[in-house]
Order: sequence, then structure tokens, then C-alpha cells
Amino acid sequence: MINPPLNKTLGIITFSTCGVSPDFHHLFRVNSGVPIRDALEHASVLLHCSKMLALDAAMEKGADRYAWASHYLGEMAKAVVDDLANGMLPNGAVE
Repeated sequence: MINPPLNKTLGIITFSTCGVSPDFHHLFRVNSGVPIRDALEHASVLLHCSKMLALDAAMEKGADRYAWASHYLGEMAKAVVDDLANGMLPNGAVE
């Protein structure tokens, strides 16, 4: 069955796991109902901030705090894009 394309987030993608495997938990979820334009704009801002922090981390000694911030911002942006893709792509599958 092919899902019809949606123009809002579905709210099915989770991110930021915590705990120890196999008993880890998903701490956050993309909210459903966010218009696609707003969600993509936010993902773009998250990715821009992640890019700038990654560049700082690459250029400065001992800048691991930048690397972790970049990692988490990238994880959030990926969750938004994946949630939108699940509503827009046939069969809604992305990894």
C-alpha cells in the first residue's frame, strides 16, 4: 500500500536515546502536524548550526564540546527530515 503524500510532519520519528541497550529509551519525538515548510526551515537552521560547530571543533584543540553539540543538532535535523520523508515517500520508509 502506498501512503498519500502529506504536507505536515507525522510525529513518528524518535531521537536521542538514553539508557543501556537493550533497555534504552527514546527521549524525544518529532511533533505531528508541523507544516512541511516550517519543519524544513527548522531542519535547515539546525544543520547550519551543526555545520558551524563542527567547523569550530575541527579547528580548535580541546573543542569536544562543539563536536557533541554538533552531533545532537545533526540528530535533531535528521529526525525532522526523516519524519517528513515518511509522509512524502511511497511506503514511507527511510533510515
